[in-house]
Amino acid sequence: MFTTISWSNYLITVGVLLFCWYLFLIVKFYAVELKQLFTGEKKLSFPSRKNSFVTNSGFNISDGGLLKNSQNTAIPDSHSVAMEDLNELSLRLSLAIEESAVESLGSLEFQNYLRFILSEYSFVKISSLRENINKHIVSECVKHPQLILTFEQVDRLWEETI
Repeated sequence: MFTTISWSNYLITVGVLLFCWYLFLIVKFYAVELKQLFTGEKKLSFPSRKNSFVTNSGFNISDGGLLKNSQNTAIPDSHSVAMEDLNELSLRLSLAIEESAVESLGSLEFQNYLRFILSEYSFVKISSLRENINKHIVSECVKHPQLILTFEQVDRLWEETI
């Protein structure tokens, strides 16, 4: 009986069974998280380089400080998501500028670091919020004389790739 089953059929069957088993485990133990992910209540986030930025921790970053999130809706509208992303971007940029000043990065390394961060927020590139982010970067760079960037240089960071 076992001579009629080829190794390829055996490996395919074992692979399909393992996939089904792990899919069952994921659905069983992560059902709530999956539901939140698919309904938009929670965003998929990956750990960043040095600083961990939690986007859905119940905090909203505003004016450089942390304020409790007053929004208690089950599904946030697109404007609030965009504002949360914008607040997260401005915080990440501020921290990146401070980190670059502390580590004394060169001009090219600093610009590449900013390009990397900006590339993760491509929706801002085509929105009206781009100018506000550019102004924020320039104002943060003024605080660190070794990292001075002009508005035109910052605007070019969106267009260039690493």
